[in-house]
Amino acid sequence: MPLTNGIYDSVFRGTSQHEERRQNFVKSGWLVSIPLSIIRAHQLLQGEQRLDAEYYAAKAIAATRAVYEGGAAYGTGREVKPLKELTRPIYYPGRFKRIYAKTKTDGKPFLTASEMLHFRPISEEFLANNTNYVDKCSVEPNWILVTRSGTVGRCVLVGKRLSQFAISDDALRVQANDVPVGYIYSYLSSWIGQALIVKDQYGAAIKHLEPHHLAGVPIPLVDKKTQQDIHNQILKAYKLRDEANDLLDEADELLHRELGLPIFDESLVPYLPEPKQEKTNRPSIPHPRAFTANANELNNRFDGSYHVPIAKTAIRLMKDGKYELALLENLAKDIIVAPRFKRIYVAKEYGIPFLQGSHLPQMRPTDIKYLSVSQQANIERWIIEKGWVLVTCSGTIGRIGLVSSRRDKWAASQHILRILPDYLKGHPGYIAAFLSTPYGQHQIISKTYGGVIDEITAEDTGKIWIPDAPIKIQERIGELVVSAYEKKDEASEVEEDAIRRIETILQK
Repeated sequence: MPLTNGIYDSVFRGTSQHEERRQNFVKSGWLVSIPLSIIRAHQLLQGEQRLDAEYYAAKAIAATRAVYEGGAAYGTGREVKPLKELTRPIYYPGRFKRIYAKTKTDGKPFLTASEMLHFRPISEEFLANNTNYVDKCSVEPNWILVTRSGTVGRCVLVGKRLSQFAISDDALRVQANDVPVGYIYSYLSSWIGQALIVKDQYGAAIKHLEPHHLAGVPIPLVDKKTQQDIHNQILKAYKLRDEANDLLDEADELLHRELGLPIFDESLVPYLPEPKQEKTNRPSIPHPRAFTANANELNNRFDGSYHVPIAKTAIRLMKDGKYELALLENLAKDIIVAPRFKRIYVAKEYGIPFLQGSHLPQMRPTDIKYLSVSQQANIERWIIEKGWVLVTCSGTIGRIGLVSSRRDKWAASQHILRILPDYLKGHPGYIAAFLSTPYGQHQIISKTYGGVIDEITAEDTGKIWIPDAPIKIQERIGELVVSAYEKKDEASEVEEDAIRRIETILQK
């Protein structure tokens, strides 16, 4: 059982090497702190008169001190203004009944608040053009979007890709006026900004945030040169992400062209025809898609999702392509699912970054935890290496990642399956590019099993069919993908450096 600081001090204070022992306990993960904060009674009567303890948490108090006291203590005379004085009115479209179009020509692609944080957002839902909310949900480049429901406070800067989507009402819209938008974004993304945003959230099961909460967040104004430098770093990070997405678009186009594969269209799937409905005044009821399955193709699987003909259609189309098909297991050295384990988390300086399944699609991994180097037994079993292809194999199945040089030797969850490529047979970038297409995704999803939580095994993943293109063609496609993931992770480092810079200034 971990010790608290109070128990530790009562036992060891006064003994020799007290502080050295404390550091050893911290490194091993056996010494934890119980957050405790003391406030004055009159503070309860200020503002919204909040009685929830989180509003007065120690982290929020520390963030407030960093904003208001840091500059004055060093005689800088740093100005602090509420966010609303630096932006246009903060708003969100309001809740509404969503009317979706059947085709993308009749609507605008629509993203939820969690999807807008993805590095490569893709939508299969289109908000109908004939509704008033298409314009209200549209966003423009250089706006900041902040999640306001569920996990609140997550920030994203709208770039050229995200501006093509309509965004959910669960995101607050922030438009900077007199201060560089990259500086405001960096500050709101820092632990200081996050603490001041999150303290105002309300709700029991699902947390919420309103525009006036965000509008009141204090913004410390450092010198203009520093503001511009931080702004430029953030713009550089988002430019790298745009370049990475362009490379992935190019790789996807090249893959389809070189393999002779058409863009996958679900209308090609041989579902049973819908029965003719009699004409009545009542609205028509959509007919469920139906199909047949041969008894000799059951493979001891009786779950309907396994036999949906969409994966079979994908395989049939690939057989009509330029190259013979091969099983994924024949292009890889190994396919591994790491074992479950008890995680021992420690402070950043004592551990290894721990990648989880939810991090794979994110633009910049948030809430990264660190595994203890000294206390985590057999930690090498969860270490990932440059060039490995990652696939989420539990929960949301089929999210794809590629380990770049910047994530080499990180640790990864057992919920992420590892594909170790054989460079003589299969290029890792080519494998990642193929698995990201509908031809790969439909095969992955068809092999899932489980009731409440979906799972996929390493053995089933190895049975995915993939065109066995010549290695030269694989390299042409794969190197684009490798470069894209290098740029993606470089962007994260550039952004984190900008955020750390403002944190350092405010914590002096």
